[in-house]
Order: sequence, then C-alpha cells, then structure tokens
Amino acid sequence: MDPDTIETVTVDSYTTLVDVGSQAPALAAHGVEDADAVSDTWRSQYILYSTIAGEIDAYRPFEELIEMGLSYALEAHGYDLPREERAAIQRTVYEEELSVFPDVADGIGRLVDAGYDVYVLSNGSPEMLTHLLAAADIEDVVEDAISADEVRTYKPDRELYRHAAARTGTPIGRILHASGGGMRDVWGANAAGMRTAWLARPSVGAPRESLGPEPDLVVEDFHELADRLV
Repeated sequence: MDPDTIETVTVDSYTTLVDVGSQAPALAAHGVEDADAVSDTWRSQYILYSTIAGEIDAYRPFEELIEMGLSYALEAHGYDLPREERAAIQRTVYEEELSVFPDVADGIGRLVDAGYDVYVLSNGSPEMLTHLLAAADIEDVVEDAISADEVRTYKPDRELYRHAAARTGTPIGRILHASGGGMRDVWGANAAGMRTAWLARPSVGAPRESLGPEPDLVVEDFHELADRLV
C-alpha cells in the first residue's frame, strides 16, 4: 500500500485504544471466580447484540448493549449480581478505570505530526467516547470522535464507515481504518471501500481470522503503524 494514497486515519476504540481485558479484574473484584470466561462471554454477547440490532432495526445506545451483555454473561455462568453491582462493574471498565494501551497517545501523535488527520470511529456513544478520549489523553490530538449513535447503526454496517468518510470530508478510498481485536471491523471498513490496518497486539493474542479479505497492513501497535505510513 502506498502511504501517499492515504489522507485520513480512523481508529477503532475498544480493543484498539482500550484493553477490554480489564473487564476480568473488575468482575473478579465483585466475586466472579471464573472472571476471564465471564468477560469473554460479556464481550462476545454485546458485540452479537450490536450486529443483530442492525439487522432487526432495534438500535439502542452502546452502553445499553454492554449492560445487557453483562447481565447475560453473569446469568449464563451462574451468577446473580444485583443491578447496582453490575452497574459498578460497567462503570469501572468503561468510565472510571479505562485501561489504555501504552502506545496510543505517542503513536497517534506521530501520525498527526506526519500530516494525517486522525479520527476515532467507534460503536461507543458520545458519552462513552468523552471518557475514552480523556483517559487516552488524545482529546487535543485527534480531530474528532465519530460515534455509531450519529447514524444509529453499528459496525460492520457499511453505512457507518461511509458516514465517517462524509464527516471527515475524505474520499473513502483515501482513508485507512486501524482496528485491533477481532477482524469484523477491518472487514466492514474494507467492504465500505476503506484501506485497512489490523493491530495484532502480542499482548492481546487475537487469533487470525479468514472469513473476509486480508488487511492492507498488519502491525503490532501504533508506533509500527506510524513507521509504515511515515
């Protein structure tokens, strides 16, 4: 991929800027013994809800889907935590103690210094993204945060990526979308016409998936992404 063809970089939020593996310690602090397994179910369930919501026109703000996913995960694993405790777990992970990857602020800063406009493109609600940008210390670095709430549909729906292109004022083929974790976000961006980079962080260890097309770039963190683009 020729870096000169890229004008704008959009970056995913959760699993890309923030480590959702922090769900497990928050669960354990509330007496959940098999916290890793419950965390995995929680994450996969609210992502499933977001995909289904788009298919059946049942949009709800992302924090509601996260809450529903947590309730499902706890019940599926045999736990009956009161609503207040569930709310406290969710606040810890997604508001109060966001676990930001250490390369985020400096790595994204290098992209901006190189002349790229950088936007966060997220399923998260505007309120969630306010917390995230502050925790990551990138409020004054990125151009803006683009929320799925603006179009009331979630990744990997092409509409959200096309909306991002319109919001940034960039031809969609000149946008590089960078995402970590699972590949559905990479595939959605590719299907909409963006170039893509997968952040295959060694600390996360996400398995390589093969349903959709390969990303244009595979990097370990934002510093390597900057190395490849600058």
